[in-house]
Amino acid sequence: MNLLSLKYFIAVAEYSSFTKASEHLYVTQPTLSRQILDLEDEFGVQFFIRARHSLTLTQAGILFLEEATEIVNKCDNLKEIVKSENDKKIGALSIGYQSFLNTKLMYNTIKSITKKYPRIDFSLLRGTPLELRHQLITGKCDVIFALNTCMHSIPNIECINLQENKLQIAVPCNHHLANYDSVNMKDIADEKFILLNRDISPFTVDYAISLCMKNGFSPNAAYYVNDAEKALLLVGTGKGITFLHSMNKATMTLDSYDIKLLTIENIDDELNFVLAYKKDNQNPLISILISELIHPNGE
Repeated sequence: MNLLSLKYFIAVAEYSSFTKASEHLYVTQPTLSRQILDLEDEFGVQFFIRARHSLTLTQAGILFLEEATEIVNKCDNLKEIVKSENDKKIGALSIGYQSFLNTKLMYNTIKSITKKYPRIDFSLLRGTPLELRHQLITGKCDVIFALNTCMHSIPNIECINLQENKLQIAVPCNHHLANYDSVNMKDIADEKFILLNRDISPFTVDYAISLCMKNGFSPNAAYYVNDAEKALLLVGTGKGITFLHSMNKATMTLDSYDIKLLTIENIDDELNFVLAYKKDNQNPLISILISELIHPNGE
């Protein structure tokens, strides 16, 4: 016995006809008849008196109909109770994000929450790492999606690791390093670099330069640009090489730049994609966002 078989039984009882009940339920008549026979076999009683042109309930069938109807109604009410509980989740959550990041995870999470809790509102603020840090500290953003390196040295901030993000090297396809899949930092010490302006992404730029310094050299900057796309265009034309982290949106259209990305050997996870929020933020919707990020679709 299951909820579906109870619903089938109720429909047959209400219509006093297998034919009409099967049309209502959009199932075949043999399927419906089989379900009712299985119920009767399970309980060891006959629920219907079957005549050539009529179908009536037995006394056992009448009693079973009363109980089955109550069970189905309770299950339907349970759905409404759960739904109404979800409807109680109401409020607003302010979210900051960096425009150059591939934030598909963020959008999918917001979409899922909106479906479950339609009365929750989101405000989205796109900004530079410095702008988002300021918005988080001052409370204008409840949470921000950012790179781990942007959150260093901020007191009272909790970071939840979401996705691995690694710094990579982009080289022209005809570059001698393009024959490899990975590179050691010391192998690129003599290269010309195309670097982002520091005021665009100070934390990522500082991280890249610190890697160079740790390996005994200062990058020889041939060009400074304002975004990764310009950097990749210059790399493709042979003007130099550049750093690019794996979650940068520009990596989604690499084929058009005629370049190859190389992983950098033996580097840490300072650039991982994280969700950051203030530990003392009392907005209850933060926990809903975190839960959906960690356990999407209730998994």
